[in-house]
Amino acid sequence: MTAEDLGRFDVVIVGAGTGGMCAAIEAAAAGARVLLLDKLPGMGGMLHIANGEFSGAGSRRQAARGIEDTPERHFDDVMRLSHGKADRDLVWRTVRAQGDTVDWLEDLGFDFDPATPGLVHGHEVYATPRTYWGVELGRSVLRVLRRRLDEAVRSCAVLPLLGTRIRRLLVEDGRVTGVAGTGPGGREVVARGGAVVLATGGYDADPALRNRFLPPGCEDALVACLGHATGDGLVMATEIGADVSRDGHFIPVMGLIPDPGRPGFAVDYREAFLEFAPAYRTPHEIWVNRDGERFVAEDVTGPERRERALLRQPGLAMHVVWDRAIAETAEPLIRNGAGDWTRERMAAECARGRWIAAAGTLEELAGLLGVDAAGLTGTVRRYNAAVRAGHDPDHGRAKLPTPIETPPFYGITSVAASLLSRDGLRVDGDLAVLDREGVPIPGLHAVGEVLGNNVFAGDNYVGGMSVTPAMTLGRLLGARLAARAAAGDLP
Repeated sequence: MTAEDLGRFDVVIVGAGTGGMCAAIEAAAAGARVLLLDKLPGMGGMLHIANGEFSGAGSRRQAARGIEDTPERHFDDVMRLSHGKADRDLVWRTVRAQGDTVDWLEDLGFDFDPATPGLVHGHEVYATPRTYWGVELGRSVLRVLRRRLDEAVRSCAVLPLLGTRIRRLLVEDGRVTGVAGTGPGGREVVARGGAVVLATGGYDADPALRNRFLPPGCEDALVACLGHATGDGLVMATEIGADVSRDGHFIPVMGLIPDPGRPGFAVDYREAFLEFAPAYRTPHEIWVNRDGERFVAEDVTGPERRERALLRQPGLAMHVVWDRAIAETAEPLIRNGAGDWTRERMAAECARGRWIAAAGTLEELAGLLGVDAAGLTGTVRRYNAAVRAGHDPDHGRAKLPTPIETPPFYGITSVAASLLSRDGLRVDGDLAVLDREGVPIPGLHAVGEVLGNNVFAGDNYVGGMSVTPAMTLGRLLGARLAARAAAGDLP
């Protein structure tokens, strides 16, 4: 069957998530004719479920609140939190312009949460409040980007083609000249471009592909991203000789619940997750591994310490244990972005038995959780003695609010999860994709999670250093490619 030829464009962008949308917006604003493709029927990618936190130093919003900050300070913080393992060149290229991205979003009418800029305690914390989020989290980012992109579509500067899965890159005389794939209705399509940008996101929804990059022993990590993140861009690029990082870094997202209906996947965290950060909720429960042993102080303020402690547990699994007295008095352990998990809803979930096990004895609870019964009963006995003594000799927990002794007893399992692809395509400072010899592949660029989060966060999570580099570098790349097209530098 003859493929439908979509024509030639200055820039062809594969992926209509954060980076792809921003690249398309700025390329169109600078006069380029853009084709924007995505395999999904809608735009936005992970913004539909992401917290959408972004960071930037020297923004107008910081200045209005008397916060002194600079890109240099932001850079130093990123390198500190990433243990010096982030890519210094790419980090500087993005953080020096991220304050401008924050101001750009404000100019576009972004609906900032009034608490921003702030400090976010889910992972290690910046020294200065420079993180922002919207009142509807990632959807706030999507809404403002989509509104700006729609303007470019109406002016015919951007042609969006959704429901189109690109499967291969077209190469002529060593240069990437276009893409080919399957469009709506199953028809084959091809498109040509002076430049091709891969903004296809990560690979974590394909466990086999993800596990090729995870360190040994981490294969049990839950998949927490949306199902479209199957590494399409990474696979296509490697098929023509692109290089991929293999840093061996992994640090988990904690608090996600295994989905009973989808083995290996997490319950959508828009519905439910477990709040472990003591800055947001005082822990009343204990956490045990499969041996029934506690493995970290549950009130530890350093997120990285508890994240790395979880990585050392069998199956990357932990079990949270509490009793009726805690259920009746503590803030709900389960949370979501909507904030609608009340104590009453938590009690109903305990009775429902969907995720939470309930039992009249600790031995019975251990059996339901798959935990060693002797280990769990011994651990609870030592913990209760620590509560009464006001001192935890095992792990140094400071907050010891109440013993666990009033049946029924409750437990819920959580497993370390992967949400962001850590590795990705190697690029140079201009986001040109590199081959295995370190040479740029002519005509091919990449932005967003297809680069992997390691380049911006090293072996850690760093606030806003996923969404913001996608937006910032996407904008810069789109403008730069448009300028090259106008100058006749793109074939």
